[in-house]
Amino acid sequence: MISVNDVFVRLSAYSDMSEFNEDDLLPSCEDGLSWVTRRLKPTADENDPLIAITAAAIAHFYFYLRRLTETDKYDSYKIGDITVNQDPHRQYQIEKDMRREAIANASSILKDGEFCFYAG
Repeated sequence: MISVNDVFVRLSAYSDMSEFNEDDLLPSCEDGLSWVTRRLKPTADENDPLIAITAAAIAHFYFYLRRLTETDKYDSYKIGDITVNQDPHRQYQIEKDMRREAIANASSILKDGEFCFYAG
């Protein structure tokens, strides 16, 4: 069975996670794994690496949400003639897109959300 440590290893491999330690990331890893396991198909293999991959992407999103309260997300920095602005709305959209793509890629192991679109 995939463990929280498996998810942590995957999440730690993200380039923007290198500055964070285990204590920072484990709560999000637990949440990500819980999200995936609640939605696993009954026929899914509990050792499928796709579980850890998907849980890490979900954990990345949860970690981003946890960090929204940090003020450096909203600061702008001036370096010489260049000003660098943080755009939390754009970053949030990127995080949602990453999560959506991970869920789509895991459709073989996740239950159908029973969404239906009818154009009649």
